[in-house]
Amino acid sequence: MHSSTIATPPISTLPNPSTQSNTKVILVRNARTNYNEQGIYQGCGDESVLTEIGYASAYQTGLALQQFSFDAIYTSPLTRVQQTTQAILATLKQTTDNLPPVLIDRKLTEINMSAWQGLSYQEVKEKFPKVYKSWQETPHLFTLDRTSFPVVELFQQAQQFWQEILNKHRGQTILVVAHGGTNRALISTAIGLNPAHYHSLQQSNCGISCLEFSSNHSNYGKLNYLNVTNHLGENLPKLKAGKRGLRWLLLSDTATENFLKSACLPEFIYQNSINLILTDDSQRSSSLAMEMLDNSTKAVHLPIAQENFLEIWQQTIFARQRLKSSVEEILVTGLIIVPENLLCQILQKTLGITMPLETANHLSVIHYPQDNRQSIIQGLLPINQNLVTQLN
Repeated sequence: MHSSTIATPPISTLPNPSTQSNTKVILVRNARTNYNEQGIYQGCGDESVLTEIGYASAYQTGLALQQFSFDAIYTSPLTRVQQTTQAILATLKQTTDNLPPVLIDRKLTEINMSAWQGLSYQEVKEKFPKVYKSWQETPHLFTLDRTSFPVVELFQQAQQFWQEILNKHRGQTILVVAHGGTNRALISTAIGLNPAHYHSLQQSNCGISCLEFSSNHSNYGKLNYLNVTNHLGENLPKLKAGKRGLRWLLLSDTATENFLKSACLPEFIYQNSINLILTDDSQRSSSLAMEMLDNSTKAVHLPIAQENFLEIWQQTIFARQRLKSSVEEILVTGLIIVPENLLCQILQKTLGITMPLETANHLSVIHYPQDNRQSIIQGLLPINQNLVTQLN
């Protein structure tokens, strides 16, 4: 089962929830490069350039960003980001003559992978198995020369960026175009996620994320959405850790009920792509699951007592990850339907944070790879706001 066979609920134009006094930051990862195509580590090196597909994706990203009015634009100095930014700007200029100047900031440079830069993923995995294992499993302890810790240093770099930028642009809307690792560090430091969870947030090429900071002069913000790729024709972000393991799609019972009332069910229900539906034991969630099952899905429904939901759900994941059967060679997709407060708890528990995440009218996607690596939040994807408005 491939991610391309699953469509999500319709994704709206990117929501614009901030108030005048709040600061909104839109983050975009650079478009696809030749090094991405070849499976080569880029790091803070500056040899890679955008592919033809990369330029096309940057153009589509610019179209998606036309709805915003930016007060400032910050970018990494590296070529692949500069090329992405120029393609986005060319599109933005179609609808406005008042774009701010592009400010290049070295604090947005990608993580320093030193000796690994220019080597293929496979070569690194084979030549440096112990260090590679540390990179994957304990990124906060990862070091290539025993004198520097690249992930920790990237997080410090991100914190310095926030300290400088937020004070300068309170109440404004900022566009940041940077790198996958840099953006993960920026988001992580804003929501209280530590370097040990560096790999827990996915940033796809040209994926769009949004942070919102209140006017109380805090450097902690709210993650409004994460890694939206719908504008690229990808209803779900592509799996980066292989098309195996467990993937969970999470919807609140309210969002699910809205879909059922509107007869606008997500396509993955009709495609029989869901293998398992988990709900709490409330009548509302269980009834919604049964109604979905009536729409020809072949999934198995498992209700779990609400007070034990988090514990049993995690036990299910850990037990399955320990299995070494052929079942683990495929991607198993589950759908979770629970009340909004429990949905928020699942995401906070998964990431180990206390900061609130935006889950209302969102589809959340979590991937547990086949091996025992950390879970990956692939996306917090806003559902079509127009649909919800019509139903209320």
